[in-house]
Amino acid sequence: MSKDVNTLFLRLAGPMQSWGTSSRFQLRRTDNYPSKSGALGMLLCAMGVRREDSPPELTRLAQLQMGVRVDRSGTIDWDYHTVGAKTGIRSADGKIKKTQKTGEYEALLSRRQYLYDASFLIAFQGHSGVINDCAGALDDPVWPVFLGRKCCIPTEPVFLGVGTFDDLSQALSSVAWQARIPTIDGHGQGSIKTLDVYLEHPQGTPPPENSRLVYDIPQAFGFYSYDPRWVFKDQVTVPVGDVLFNLVDQPRMRRIDYTSQQWKDARQVRLELDNFLCVFCKSPAEQVHHVDYTNVGHETNEDLRSLCKFCHDACTMLEYGHDKQTKRIDPSNPDQRRMILDQINRLLKGRRLSRRRALLKAVRTMDFFNDVPDSLSGEGC
Repeated sequence: MSKDVNTLFLRLAGPMQSWGTSSRFQLRRTDNYPSKSGALGMLLCAMGVRREDSPPELTRLAQLQMGVRVDRSGTIDWDYHTVGAKTGIRSADGKIKKTQKTGEYEALLSRRQYLYDASFLIAFQGHSGVINDCAGALDDPVWPVFLGRKCCIPTEPVFLGVGTFDDLSQALSSVAWQARIPTIDGHGQGSIKTLDVYLEHPQGTPPPENSRLVYDIPQAFGFYSYDPRWVFKDQVTVPVGDVLFNLVDQPRMRRIDYTSQQWKDARQVRLELDNFLCVFCKSPAEQVHHVDYTNVGHETNEDLRSLCKFCHDACTMLEYGHDKQTKRIDPSNPDQRRMILDQINRLLKGRRLSRRRALLKAVRTMDFFNDVPDSLSGEGC
């Protein structure tokens, strides 16, 4: 690492995140952006520092100034968790709670908030030695890092790099914003985008008017003791870069012209080859099934199979269920026989239920008796 760097970049993106600074008892909320205590916890986790050994390291890391850029704000929602199952939770008098009915340890139900589908860019600024230590730990972490809680796994690499910048705004403006997939909302490559940022105000000077006091500088993990810092909201303009994920279109099957003479000839040849019998159940074959769509328009005998309508329906439903594209279900393959038989049984069961429903509906509407011959309806007796 360079001796001149003063800024560390982190990318925090994932399906779930949780950054609580006001959690109490069973109610665990999350802030709209990462807290400093959560981000420092990630750094200590990457360094392999245990909770009981955290105070000296926190004293060193807390001097870093932190800025957060909101690339994707996400949405907030709730989930439920049980706490203390099989281990017990102490009551006010110091005893472990047990259920009266079974005598087992009582579990506590807690409500927890999560940020879903959010993405943040974090910049830490400070002494080059501390920045290099953190960068080395994130590049080769001792323990995995999580986005606030262990159930919140990052989907992108957390360590984004280091650099040298005059202030946090300049640092957060230097990294291009990236859409996850190609968009049609005008944010193409080469344009610019305005994003919200939350910046830590340095101590010793009056904070801006829109600042708020946040208690999220931990003194020691596990003891819930925090120091305050001033944080104010601002905006930065950033360039738009390449998309993260380019969508690749799957090769689509060419449409089959069932009226063409080529298809009629290929169908007839396959039926004759199978003696006009279903290759699966040996019933009279009514249709021809594709097992491979690679040669659409000039099918060979190996691309086709003769089937009865019922077996053909079963194979087609399996193909839709497995989202098969060019390579399809082959009813002559012994390895696929059990799968096709199971689908046939499901079809038979569904058709029996449909027939029963139709009969019941006919009875209820009296259509059934209108179709009964006179000799059975009692008339003329």
